Amino acid sequence: MAIDANRVIAGGVLVFVEQEVFRKFLELKEKPIVIVGETGGFKKVKVTMMTYEGTVIITRGEVELPENAIIVRAKELSLGK
Repeated sequence: MAIDANRVIAGGVLVFVEQEVFRKFLELKEKPIVIVGETGGFKKVKVTMMTYEGTVIITRGEVELPENAIIVRAKELSLGK
């Protein structure tokens, strides 16, 4: 399932991890909600993120997602201020 979102703002506890660690977090959820998009000003960086027990887990780049994931594609993405 994929959903488009006009704007996503991530705040709170942000944890950046390598893609291998991110995949392990995906395995812990039965039906993970994953947000994919780009952030940055002049230099855009692709990011993939999900929440896990109140923490936003983020990795740079695109990750192969499981079929059961709910994917939110963000047109605009901000990682706090």
